[in-house]
Amino acid sequence: MRKIKILHTADLHLDNGFTASALPRDIIQERKKDLLEIFDKIIEVAKVEKVDLLFIAGDLFEQRLVKLQTIQYVNYQLSTLENTRVFILPGNHDPYHLVYYYKSFPWNFNITIFTPEYQKVHLKDIGVWIHGMGYGYQEEKRPLLETIQCEDTEEINILLLHGSDVTNSPSKQSKYLPFNEDDLYNSGFDYIALGHYHKFMIYKNAYGNPIAAYPGSPEPLGFDEKGMHGIILGEISKGHNIINVLPMAKRSYHQMEVNISDCAHIEEIKEKIIQKINPLSPEISLFHIVLKGDFTWEKGLNIEFLKKQFYQLCYYIQIEDQTDPSYDVDSLIHENTLVSAYILEIQRELREEKDEKRRKILKKALSMGIEALKGGGY
Repeated sequence: MRKIKILHTADLHLDNGFTASALPRDIIQERKKDLLEIFDKIIEVAKVEKVDLLFIAGDLFEQRLVKLQTIQYVNYQLSTLENTRVFILPGNHDPYHLVYYYKSFPWNFNITIFTPEYQKVHLKDIGVWIHGMGYGYQEEKRPLLETIQCEDTEEINILLLHGSDVTNSPSKQSKYLPFNEDDLYNSGFDYIALGHYHKFMIYKNAYGNPIAAYPGSPEPLGFDEKGMHGIILGEISKGHNIINVLPMAKRSYHQMEVNISDCAHIEEIKEKIIQKINPLSPEISLFHIVLKGDFTWEKGLNIEFLKKQFYQLCYYIQIEDQTDPSYDVDSLIHENTLVSAYILEIQRELREEKDEKRRKILKKALSMGIEALKGGGY
């Protein structure tokens, strides 16, 4: 039985701006370099494993930010894969008509870039058909799997698809080239190399054969991308596929809450955070810490000072203060001051307000207002 060895990746987003995570400029520049390092690791795996085909199923680049230098580097690295054919599918972040270099750059002969027209490429020497349709622009709503089918079922048929599984859709993910699980199973393709979702997902048919997968992004790109990130190394044949995931990520992102109600000073807060982050390889990780609980502002909660305590302890940390100052509101009400009048008015609004977001704003206003009024001697 003929077996085709593949390496399947997607969603590298080279030259990403990392704006969503509110990172400082120096960290953004390092993260951009991290992505190129991950790309280099992918090339090395392809060489060591001697893969026949390398699939990049969308969003290789970040369209608005990609530089010619990056295009040249990617092309050179791919050209070193002397015995591997490379297939690049433009996605919604690097659509064919908006990434000028897809059309104008002299790509190496071993690289095929799919256009917005549905294409089939026949690799006669290994008996494989590669199918795909790139994005022309940033949105592509057509249900592609409903309109195509395999014509030659004697040979191996592989589809590259940068699209949305609407039955397993992450809440924040845009719905492009939509399909459902049944569309995958009924398509007739021997393997569907998916992209768009940044988390690994695999689809097995009724016989337990993996016929489609999202590799996820090989490097996490934000605090909403937790867990393992890697690439797919597999063997594809008629009726039997082997799919393995190789971890790739250089760094990891972590979000966590830390309750500081029982902390008397900033050193205790620091120790609580250290206990949380120490098991998570802090030297290579990015953290978003949310402080919770009751903490009186007079104790000196200085977020910038607190962050500086971690400069040598972790790669990067954000700290968000969501604590509530621990004032004795009942006592303050009976003082017959401007503070008590303010508390009574906010409490009245809280009783009448049903919207939870609005209630959170009012509670924060209560704490901040008390602090401001007490500081002014009211």
